[in-house]
Amino acid sequence: MDLAVSDSDVLIHLSKINQLELLQNQFSKIYISNIIYNETVVQGITLQKKDAFILKEFIQTGLILIKKVETEKTIEIMERYHIHEGESSIIALAKEFKVNYCLTNEIKVRKIIRSEGFKVVGTLGIILKSYNLGQVDKKDCINLLKNIQSSSREFRFHPKLINKVIKEIERE
Repeated sequence: MDLAVSDSDVLIHLSKINQLELLQNQFSKIYISNIIYNETVVQGITLQKKDAFILKEFIQTGLILIKKVETEKTIEIMERYHIHEGESSIIALAKEFKVNYCLTNEIKVRKIIRSEGFKVVGTLGIILKSYNLGQVDKKDCINLLKNIQSSSREFRFHPKLINKVIKEIERE
């Protein structure tokens, strides 16, 4: 199975829909930086966000490993690409651990990651792959996607993108 690094948005989304276990059949290890952990868990718990508590508990399964990123590397990537600290930390980790995939939904960051030679997948791609692997049946998968679509404030996906994924699943 593949190694991955993850940005905060994918972890938050999968936590919100209570589907972090979808990651288990797709990746052998997922690295997150201490910066991403702080954004998703520490700050989330401070704000009493349910998804932060879910993610903290899931991290204890051992699939997700928290790694400290060298500040100099993060700053250098931030300055080169004009992205945030958390986003630059996943690129630094991807290089350090020579992962196959970077998990993020941010379009600008996806382009940068591809230019660095890594594969990218986001929340919707993880859900679709879970369906293709038989981890989620058609009805449940479509319900997950419609739940995301109906909560557009929380998930910020264009409805056309979600409809495209739903149609792809319905075709099979």
